[in-house]
Amino acid sequence: MTASTIHPRPWSLRRRLAWQLTVAAGAVLTLLFVLLDTLIDREIYAHLDQGLALRANVIAHTLQQHGADLPLPDYREDGHTEFFTVYARDGRVLATSPNSRGLTLPRPPSQDCRIFCYYDARLPDGHPGRLLARALDPSDPAQGLLVTGTERTHWDAVERRVHGLLIGGIGLALLAVIGLGVWLVGRSFGLLDQLRAQLDRVDADTPPQLPGSLPRELIPFAQALQAGVERLRRALMRERRFASDVAHELRTPVAEIQTIAEAALPNTRDTAARAALTATLHSSRRMQRGIESLLTLVRIESGLEHAAADPFDLVALLRSLLEPAAARAAGRRLTLSCSAPDELWCRSDAGMLERLLTNLLDNALDYTPPGGDIHCHIWQTPHGIMLSLDNPAPELEAADLAHFGQRFWRRQGEAGNGPHTGLGLALCRALAEAIAAPLTFQLISGRLQVRLGPLPPL
Repeated sequence: MTASTIHPRPWSLRRRLAWQLTVAAGAVLTLLFVLLDTLIDREIYAHLDQGLALRANVIAHTLQQHGADLPLPDYREDGHTEFFTVYARDGRVLATSPNSRGLTLPRPPSQDCRIFCYYDARLPDGHPGRLLARALDPSDPAQGLLVTGTERTHWDAVERRVHGLLIGGIGLALLAVIGLGVWLVGRSFGLLDQLRAQLDRVDADTPPQLPGSLPRELIPFAQALQAGVERLRRALMRERRFASDVAHELRTPVAEIQTIAEAALPNTRDTAARAALTATLHSSRRMQRGIESLLTLVRIESGLEHAAADPFDLVALLRSLLEPAAARAAGRRLTLSCSAPDELWCRSDAGMLERLLTNLLDNALDYTPPGGDIHCHIWQTPHGIMLSLDNPAPELEAADLAHFGQRFWRRQGEAGNGPHTGLGLALCRALAEAIAAPLTFQLISGRLQVRLGPLPPL
């Protein structure tokens, strides 16, 4: 495979929009989580700091009134959540809360914190705490420094619960956004699926119709597509009408030429005249076959001729075609053989299949070199009934197989005045498509193998 034949892998607009929406929603919700977490933490600490400031005021006032013997139940020896320590200006400990058991609260990390300062540190009982350092008397900082502390365990638990609720809520919101996004994107692309379905139903007799409701962004695209399909449809109609008209117009004069030649030939004694009449008769018959094939192609491709679903014995049909072909094979010293069961019933259009097999047999009989063999084979598979026909094709090349089925195609160097019109394989392709049976050609070790099927069994 060359670089020019490598095609990029098609990407899905629906999938791209879905994951872009997911990433955008995830980013927005993550930012929302960070913002809410910051605001909630700030509110929690503001509430905690407000309580510390109130306690510090109470302690400072009580110390000034009662000294170290505080009449406050939270600071008794059995208390373990609230603590305080009073430092002198030179750093000496002046007083501690009774429940501190001689241990002190750490001083603030900043030496400049003399009036008011909040910070986090370990309490005397080893638990994490929130501390406030302030001047014992704001009007006279020289009196000393009061450090009060309270446990953060409860508030940390509240913060963790809030974090869990935020993460869970935002996770559920993200899943909901993803689900809704995928559903909305799929619903929006349903309009494109509807447009595709409309285009799938377009044929030579049915003009394309736009869906009833399209977003304004898609209307210009749909209109341009509709106009392009309509131009192609009209061109196809003109081509089929032209082919049909030409075939009909030529049928009568060709039949007249053939009749005149047949009538004049028995009464002609001159050798040159007889040769000319014989050539005329052969040419008219070849032209008549081409006209009939062209008319059949037009009927099938335009949908005027539809395949039936009749039950019939495929083996009996093939043997009925091989009997008259045996005389032609013997005249060219060809061996004609068939391997098939006694009977094998299928459901298809017997008339179309008969024309298809007749054309394939005619090709094999005319192009097989003298002394060659033609073999037919019918067998049953799990997917249906298969039929193959193979014969020697020494002059055929693998590149020629790509042209099989093209109208009026002939191999390079092949004469154009032979018995074939160049429409046989094109008609076989059209008939195979009409009965929905794949038709394939393979060149294996100098032999052309034609395979038809699978055909639905009865």
